[in-house]
Amino acid sequence: MTNKLTTKQRLAKADKPMLDIVRKYLDRHGITVRKWMPYNDRRSSFRNVVYEAYFDAHQVSIPIPIDRYSFYVCMHEIGHLVRGDRMYGYVMEYVAERWAIDKCIKYGYYTKEIEKKAKQYVYQAMLEDIVFRVLDPDKVRDDVLDWTGYSRKRLRSDSVKFAKRCLQKRTPQPEVVRFNNTDVVNAAAAYKALVKISLEQLTK
Repeated sequence: MTNKLTTKQRLAKADKPMLDIVRKYLDRHGITVRKWMPYNDRRSSFRNVVYEAYFDAHQVSIPIPIDRYSFYVCMHEIGHLVRGDRMYGYVMEYVAERWAIDKCIKYGYYTKEIEKKAKQYVYQAMLEDIVFRVLDPDKVRDDVLDWTGYSRKRLRSDSVKFAKRCLQKRTPQPEVVRFNNTDVVNAAAAYKALVKISLEQLTK
C-alpha cells in the first residue's frame, strides 16, 4: 500500500523532542536532509526503504523520528558524516554506531536491543570486508572486534562460512560492463572470482 502523506504531514507525526535533537545536530554539522523517509519499523509497508549518508554532498536520507529506534537510525546516518571514516566498511559503521549510541545514552533513548543490533551490524560489515575486500581477519582492529563480543577465531570461521554461502547462491543474471567498446567484464563472474580468492586466503 502506498503512503500518500507529504513530507510535511509525516514530519507533523514526529516525536517533537526527538525531531528537535535531530535538527540540532544537522544544523551544528552543516548537514542537509536529502529526503525525510518513512520509518521502516519492519511491520509497515516501507520494508524496502533505505536510509543513507551521502559523504560528498554532506546530506542524509533519514527516517521521521517517532520512537527510540528511528531516533537512533537518524543519529547513525548523521554520525557517518560527523565522524567521516571511509577506510573500511566495518570501521565506517563502527564509528557511526558508537556516535549514535552515545547520543541515545545522552538523551535517554538507549536500549540494550539497539546496542545488540549495532554490534551485529558491525560484525556483518567485518565479514563483508573480509570476503568482498579481501581484508585479512588478523588486521581487523582489536578494539572494534572486542566491542562486537566476538573472538578472532570466530571471525575467521564465520568469514569462511559466509564466503561459502556466497558461492552457493545461484548466480544472478550476468551484468556485463563494457569499456572502450572492447573490454567486457562479467560482473557476476568477477564477484565469484573475488569470493574464491578470499576463501583461498582464509583456508590456506
